[in-house]
Amino acid sequence: MVVVSSRDFRSNQRKYFDLARTNDVVITSRTHGSYRLVPIKEDDTLIDAATLDAKIRKGIAEYEQGKVHRMTEGESMEAFLDRLSEEEA
Repeated sequence: MVVVSSRDFRSNQRKYFDLARTNDVVITSRTHGSYRLVPIKEDDTLIDAATLDAKIRKGIAEYEQGKVHRMTEGESMEAFLDRLSEEEA
């Protein structure tokens, strides 16, 4: 692991970006705390593709079955969400 000050990081960004490909790089700042520099890969997502696809297919099926919630005309978003939470309770 390489620990570097935010000042050094600002001065040598390219060096630390290159280093982060193979090492853990931690950037420290007295004011803002510490951060880890992590390269993002093409397949990095918050949800894997298979799970996302399954959720989309499930949503489409529920829509086709009429399992939807509609806002009434003039209903605020807050009122709509309150109504949804009451229905599910």
